[in-house]
Amino acid sequence: MKRKMIEINTKNIAFDRGYDEFIFYCRARNLRPATIQFYDNSIRSIYKFIDPKMPIKDITKTTVDKFIIGCQNELDIKDITIHTYLRALKAILYYFMKLGYMEKFHIALVKYDKPIIETYSEYEVKILLKKPNKNKCSFVEFRDWTICNLLYATGMRSSNIINLKVNEIDLYNNLINLKTTKNRKPLVIPITKSLQPILREYLSVRNGGDEEYLFCTAYGDNLKQASLNHSMGYYNHNKGVNKTGIHRWRHTFAKQWILNNGDIIKLQKILNHSDLDMVRNYVNMFTKDLQKDFEEFNPLEFISKKSIKMKNKGDNSNGKN
Repeated sequence: MKRKMIEINTKNIAFDRGYDEFIFYCRARNLRPATIQFYDNSIRSIYKFIDPKMPIKDITKTTVDKFIIGCQNELDIKDITIHTYLRALKAILYYFMKLGYMEKFHIALVKYDKPIIETYSEYEVKILLKKPNKNKCSFVEFRDWTICNLLYATGMRSSNIINLKVNEIDLYNNLINLKTTKNRKPLVIPITKSLQPILREYLSVRNGGDEEYLFCTAYGDNLKQASLNHSMGYYNHNKGVNKTGIHRWRHTFAKQWILNNGDIIKLQKILNHSDLDMVRNYVNMFTKDLQKDFEEFNPLEFISKKSIKMKNKGDNSNGKN
């Protein structure tokens, strides 16, 4: 009698089991913990509208459309949040499609109005960068003041801040050698003249070993993302600045670079973006600020003013004759 071979059943795999496989695949690819956390956070909302026990083979475009409509009608969230959830769902389902667990179909992301990013004003920056009295302030306040200066001088991400080590600060060559970045590409950022003495003084206060993290807790422990966010928020409020957010410094840096006529290609490299798309977004976001000088430097306005001056000069000459 011919024996029947065991076949792998891919027809009735439930959504939640497939998701576990997807996360295992992400870890095998060595994706960053923050990326995996993004999927885990998103799946909670996805399960509200797609039954975790639903067979993957039964998921269709209609399932995705119902998920979008459900988010719009039942969740008090913005379109950009729905876009984020859908981006996670798209990655998961495309993985299933690749393995043949379900039929292939295109998933289009929902459109959303890009939010206006409010940056720190010049007045707020001056307040936050005002040096505290080292003899009276705590280590945490002095650390947070140093971080503010570093963020404003480099446009770093918060992940760079918490992963930055003492030996990555090269004051001899005035360079910061970032080994841990979002896209895993090493990044070298110059240390400006104003930032040099700030980092030098902080290093003397920190007094850490080469392999220790540059920014630590008051007890010398590694600084976690949540603790950094909370501490920087407290620092701002204590200075009388209601705006908070570490990433706001990154936007402020980009805005000032653009308004100071900095090179866009260099900005892309400094911010460590893989392409110019995000940099173009910065330009679009700060359009109102760019309009302030639009008339002054506009070629048509410039030549019109020049023509008026020449006309007035001609009229004065005729009057003298």
